[in-house]
Amino acid sequence: MKECGLTNMTIRKESLSILYLTPYFHSKRGNATTTKRMKQYLEKAGHVVNVFAFEEEDSPIADLIEQADIIHALHVRRTAEYIASIDITLDKPLVLTTGGTDINIDLNDVDKKRQMENFLNNAGALTVFTKDGKDKVLTDFPWLQDRVYVIPQAVAMGDKRTPAPYPLPKGFPNLLLPAGLRAVKDVLFVIEELDKQVQVYPDLQFLLIGEALDEDIEQQVIEACRSRTWFHYKEPVDSQQMTALYQWSDVVINTSQSEGQPMSLLEGMAVGVPALARINPGNESVMISGYNGYLFSSDTDFSRQLQQLLQDTEHYKEVAEKAIDYVQTYHNPQEEADRYISLYHSLLSK
Repeated sequence: MKECGLTNMTIRKESLSILYLTPYFHSKRGNATTTKRMKQYLEKAGHVVNVFAFEEEDSPIADLIEQADIIHALHVRRTAEYIASIDITLDKPLVLTTGGTDINIDLNDVDKKRQMENFLNNAGALTVFTKDGKDKVLTDFPWLQDRVYVIPQAVAMGDKRTPAPYPLPKGFPNLLLPAGLRAVKDVLFVIEELDKQVQVYPDLQFLLIGEALDEDIEQQVIEACRSRTWFHYKEPVDSQQMTALYQWSDVVINTSQSEGQPMSLLEGMAVGVPALARINPGNESVMISGYNGYLFSSDTDFSRQLQQLLQDTEHYKEVAEKAIDYVQTYHNPQEEADRYISLYHSLLSK
């Protein structure tokens, strides 16, 4: 589950000035969560991090580029589009990080793939979250063989004392699905099976939380909620407040057709909430089914796995403990920062 290729590098202590480019920093989206964590732990290690969220800001960037020792950009395709739109050259060592959308969706679009390839030519390194991600990148861009590194996402949880942003429904089991409302997340995939599970667990509560990114899917979710008293949909909350939602839940669910690396599962696992996730390479990269969570291949398989998890209290506790141990071992934010610092210095020394 773990691969990096940077573990033997020596971490140097001199302070770097890092320009971190990201689509989002101020919103309640995954890119913002990743960026805030990276900024926190890179600065904790003694470095200066200037964040520029190009989907949220329109100020000039030239001075930030000039000040930087190294540039680190999150999301290859969006960064490529932004840099092309302002017609500027990134003349500092460049690290790119790609997640699920770049690899699983954008590479299937000929024009987006060409734009990404042109931009990748300028990068000293590309980081991906999983070995599967690396394999997919090298299938399309084999010339990147010596520049691709696997660095798993880390988890930095909020204060467990932070209250929930609103009253949470009481029941059992409490099922939490954190996901944006878009096609690839397939958020209604298990809804008919949950209709059946309510007959077994009449107090079942299902909370879907995420940004409405597709109007048609949003309308489908609203309609599904109207006919089910146990189905609740809420817009995303601050990452600090998400901790309270994970603590409320008995199981965290992921129904995505594809994933880069599922941060919502890792965050839930970090506080001891077992995950029940649809089989895809991203989910498989963080779970061994029956050990630190469960993977399902169909909606009926979901129901079977859910009952297996809930009907044996001792087994539930074992899975929860192994989930905590896994995240602490393989997704430590300080280790993540150290690996990136090693990578930065390796590029600067060339």
